[in-house]
Amino acid sequence: MLYKSTRGESPIVPFSEVLLGGLAPDGGLYMPENFPKFSLKEIDTWSGLTFIEIATKVLYPFVEEEIDKQVFTKLVQEAYQSFDTDDVVNLKALGENRWVLELFHGPTLAFKDVAMQLLGVLLNHFAEERGEKIVVLGATSGDTGAAAISACSRHANVEVYILYPHEKVTEFQRKQMTTTLSDNVFPLAIESDFDGCQDIVKQMFLDADLKNKKVRFIAANSINWARCMTQSVYFFWSYLQMLELNKELTFSIPSGNFGHAYAGWTAKEMGLPIKRLLIATNTNDVLHQVFSTNNYAKTSVVQTLAPSMDISVASNFERLLYNLYEDDSSELSKNMRSFPENPIKIPEDKQRLVSDFFKSYKSDDQEILEQISFTYADIGYLLDPHTATGVRASNSIINSDEPVITMGTAHPAKFTEAIEKAIPEYNFDFPNKVERLFEKEESFDILPEDYSKIKDFILSKAL
Repeated sequence: MLYKSTRGESPIVPFSEVLLGGLAPDGGLYMPENFPKFSLKEIDTWSGLTFIEIATKVLYPFVEEEIDKQVFTKLVQEAYQSFDTDDVVNLKALGENRWVLELFHGPTLAFKDVAMQLLGVLLNHFAEERGEKIVVLGATSGDTGAAAISACSRHANVEVYILYPHEKVTEFQRKQMTTTLSDNVFPLAIESDFDGCQDIVKQMFLDADLKNKKVRFIAANSINWARCMTQSVYFFWSYLQMLELNKELTFSIPSGNFGHAYAGWTAKEMGLPIKRLLIATNTNDVLHQVFSTNNYAKTSVVQTLAPSMDISVASNFERLLYNLYEDDSSELSKNMRSFPENPIKIPEDKQRLVSDFFKSYKSDDQEILEQISFTYADIGYLLDPHTATGVRASNSIINSDEPVITMGTAHPAKFTEAIEKAIPEYNFDFPNKVERLFEKEESFDILPEDYSKIKDFILSKAL
């Protein structure tokens, strides 16, 4: 399979160049030329397979021209050895027709481990094959950075530089990034917000000076196609656990950068019968505005109890726009060049498709706390603040007879401040790895929101 840019002005490339790249040279995001297609009959035959077996079937078409199938199978198996549940992810019932898909059983207790652990072994595979040094660059509002560090720190040919907003992530999230003390890991606290960090990373990938260096700079966040394709797997896994319902499923997704939601769209495009995707946001509701008013516009960021969703621009939304424009790169490029100065609207002829498949709901901090408190009082299940937005959304706008799976994006132990506000009497029984984390020494650098200084810092270490 080959890959093209959403903006249509970059060469078509194989999977390895997508993995080892970031943004396409024209500023667009890489997409497969065509999505693999699976018939419903074929998907149903996967019933009873493990997550790893399903992942191998779903993902191999994306890489088959460059990786032998047996080698790929071993890479997938290696990626998921550090998960602490029987089958990588876990499904918990919240009540009739409501479930949480627990995606936080990986080493950093966040859903991003599912994709990032595979990304790490793939990077190592190609680094060894090519004899290259790889530098991973990423911006994070909390969880992505920790997941990237965990996935890559054990690989000698990979260095990791993670930019996060200084004093705008939780103590737990910060310590997950700053306590590895590995020689190849560099957490950078930037005096900015998440969008400022992400803009700097994007700028670096478009910097011609970096393209001429001896090392390979790659993206760790969800603009990397490997993240999106891997996250599509648990949509298939969930469907196969629910075959006996004989119903199309709705997925409620706590949404920030739209990568998670686009993975659901990818699964649908590959043949999975998904009824709809429910996009749940916090007060930073750029995606809610898209799907409720057809207006994609950058907004200011407000700090919330669900910090991983504190964004003003959803980078992966460009991928959906590309599909809705029927792969018309010229139209998309024109609109993206004028964004964010000018808002973007979904084409009128696609509005019905979008409004039928995507629904959205916004929860403020008070509603998040109420949902955490209610769910715990009702069934004794503890939600993290991000997952709470998804549960709140499903209970608010989806009929009770319609089955909904909410993506459980993080372990609640990562967000003790929110839990203590919602349930003052709750006594945390932290997992052992959480307890040990708070005792570890930290190492990180604080840098101003200055592209030149950040670039110079990274180059001084990486070269």
